[in-house]
Amino acid sequence: MTSQSSPAARGPTAIRQIRAFAIRLPLSVSEYAMSHDRVMSHVDTTVVEMESADGTRGYGEACTLGSSYLDGFAGSTQSAIHELARALVGRDVREAGVLNAVMDRQVKGHYPAKAALDAAGWDLRGRLLGLPVYTLLGGRQQESYPVFHPVTLSTPEAMAREVQELAAREGYRHWQLKLGNDAVADAQRVHRVAEALGGQSDFLTSDANGGWSLPDAIRFARAVEDVDTYVEQPCATLSELAHLRGRVRQPIVVDEAVVTAGDLLACLRLGAAEALNIKPARVGGLTKAARLRDLAHAAGVRVMVDDPMGGMVAMAGIAHLAVTCEPGQLLAATHMASTHIDPRALAAATGGPAVRGGRGWLGDAPGLGVEVDAAAWGPPLFAIA
Repeated sequence: MTSQSSPAARGPTAIRQIRAFAIRLPLSVSEYAMSHDRVMSHVDTTVVEMESADGTRGYGEACTLGSSYLDGFAGSTQSAIHELARALVGRDVREAGVLNAVMDRQVKGHYPAKAALDAAGWDLRGRLLGLPVYTLLGGRQQESYPVFHPVTLSTPEAMAREVQELAAREGYRHWQLKLGNDAVADAQRVHRVAEALGGQSDFLTSDANGGWSLPDAIRFARAVEDVDTYVEQPCATLSELAHLRGRVRQPIVVDEAVVTAGDLLACLRLGAAEALNIKPARVGGLTKAARLRDLAHAAGVRVMVDDPMGGMVAMAGIAHLAVTCEPGQLLAATHMASTHIDPRALAAATGGPAVRGGRGWLGDAPGLGVEVDAAAWGPPLFAIA
C-alpha cells in the first residue's frame, strides 16, 4: 500500500521508482571459508536503485554470503525487495523512520532486503540534501577508522601466512580469525596466528560464527588464555554466551544472536557480551544499525561494524556508520571488497571509502559518496514505479 495522496509524499522528495540489480561478485582469493563447510568462490549480491521525483538516484546493497548465513539468500532478498518496493513508492524519502515502519508492517523479517532499501534511502536523502550520510546519522566522530581483515578458515600455517602478508603489504593491525569447527584445532590456529603476528596486532577476534557447543567454547577459551583475543559469537544463543561469560576471561563479542534492539537489551540484561558486531544487512539497515550503535554506547559496549561481504556500495554504508562511532567505542570495521572481491567486478561503482595503512578513509561527497554506472550491471531484475 502506498500513500500517494499524503502531502508529505508530494514534491521532489517523493520516491518515484525502485529498481533492483542482481550481481555476481567473483572472489580475488581462491575461496572464502567459514565453519561447518560454508565455502564460496563467489558471492551474489543485490543492489537497489531508488529514484526521487526530481530524478535523483540513491543506491543501497545487501549481500547474504550464500544461503546459510543470514536470514535468507540472494533470491529471497530480491523477492522481498519487490514486495517492499510497492509499499515505498510514493512515500517521502526524508522519513527514514516511517519507511522502516512501513517495511516492517509489510513483510516480517527479510532484513537484507530491508537493509538494501534503507541504505538506498539514506544515499538518496544525502544526495538531495547535499550532505554525506554520516552527517545524517549523527555526525563524524573520527577522520579515519581501523579496518579489520577477516582471515579465511584454513590450516594454521595458511592463516599465519595470510596475516603476515596483509600486515606487510597493507599495514593491517586488526584481525578476525574464522573458526568454529574443532575447538582444539581452532586453538592451534589462534596460537599460530598470534605467533606469526608477534607485536603487529592492535585487535584480534576469534570468530566461530556460532559454530561451537558451550563445552567446546569453554575448551577453546581456556586453551587460548595466553592470547589477547576477543571470542566472537562462539555459540549460537544469548543464554549460551551468558553461561560462557562467567567461565572464561576473554571478552565476548555478540554477533548473529543480536538482530533487534530487543535482542541487544536481552544481551545486556544477561551480561552476555562486552562487544557487539553490527551488520546492517543482518539488522535491517543503517537506520536500525545506528540505533544499536547508540544503545551499545549508552551501555558501555564496544562495537565492530561489519557486513557479509558485498561490493563498494555495501562497503560505503559500513564506512559511514563506522565514522559516526566514537574512537573509544569502535573496535574496527570491515572493508572486504578491497581484499576479497575481484577488482574488475567492482568497476561499476567507484569512489567511497579507501583503505590505506590498515585504516579506512572516507571523503565528504553527498550520500554514500559512490558513483554508480548502473548500465554496467545489465538490465534490472524489475522496476517498481
